[in-house]
Amino acid sequence: MKTLSRFNRNWSTQISLGGALILLIIVFSVMNQFFFSVKNLVNIGHYLPPLAIMAAGCTVALILGALDVSQYSICALVGTLCVLMDRSGVPIWAALILSVCFGVILGSVNGFVVTVLGINPIIATLASGMIMRGFTYMVTEGKTLSVTKESGAAYLAIGRGTIGGVIPHTLLIMIGVYIIMYIVLRHTKFGRNIFSVGGNSQAAFLAGVNVRATRLGGFILCGATAGLAGFLILAQIGAFQPNTGEATLMDVIAAVILGGVSLSGGKGKLSGTILGVLTLTIIQNGMNLIGIQTFYQMIVRGAVVLVAVYIDVIRGGGYR
Repeated sequence: MKTLSRFNRNWSTQISLGGALILLIIVFSVMNQFFFSVKNLVNIGHYLPPLAIMAAGCTVALILGALDVSQYSICALVGTLCVLMDRSGVPIWAALILSVCFGVILGSVNGFVVTVLGINPIIATLASGMIMRGFTYMVTEGKTLSVTKESGAAYLAIGRGTIGGVIPHTLLIMIGVYIIMYIVLRHTKFGRNIFSVGGNSQAAFLAGVNVRATRLGGFILCGATAGLAGFLILAQIGAFQPNTGEATLMDVIAAVILGGVSLSGGKGKLSGTILGVLTLTIIQNGMNLIGIQTFYQMIVRGAVVLVAVYIDVIRGGGYR
């Protein structure tokens, strides 16, 4: 009985989300026969990875108790820089590496503002996100930028290519990111420090944990995943818009909270995060298929955010 109780306590969120996913799949399959088709499932597999990769980084930040709302701004700026690099003749493999590096740099800026200047993470990343978004609009002059014709096929091969017509390349990249993040969180000293700092930073400091370095590392990981997501979005479309992510700013955070990561920090699982991302993606895809208008979809997404936060309140992570 103790083993069963422990299992239920540790995996209750995943079990609940799994049940919700099954119910959503049944409902949307009944409402639209195309939903459960191979083609649509492959489409979901294409749409899922950028959001899921950013959510992996956001998971680390939230476990630290530091909410980062600048990820989509990092994503947009890095995606724009990738287009400019492509037009300058930078090879696609170098652009991929540099995308992650740019994300690391921008995440480091966020980490510096929070850990050294002592500014609240939400305010700091909100302000930095506005600055990054402003630079994006300035560089693009508000226009959509496309990769060159010479490299367009190579980008699309990564972003839209599949193995056997059913497994998107981007999905494999996402799986690789989650494996790396799982190893970091569960099998390294840095990962243990993340949970310690998020649970009780003062106790972690007294135990000899470098709190500043741990928080900085968390923001770096958050920025790196956003940079990679920016590259993948560009690869999927072959172009980048400066307003990318403005309408879906809270989707990443909602997915992570739905997955069981507490706003107060100190606990969370990547398995819950990926289930939260799947839930939001299926809701979005299903609404598109059954023809729900955009403004109604915005209402639904807002309601999902409220539900996600209320679930966190029930778990004991809410405002007191």
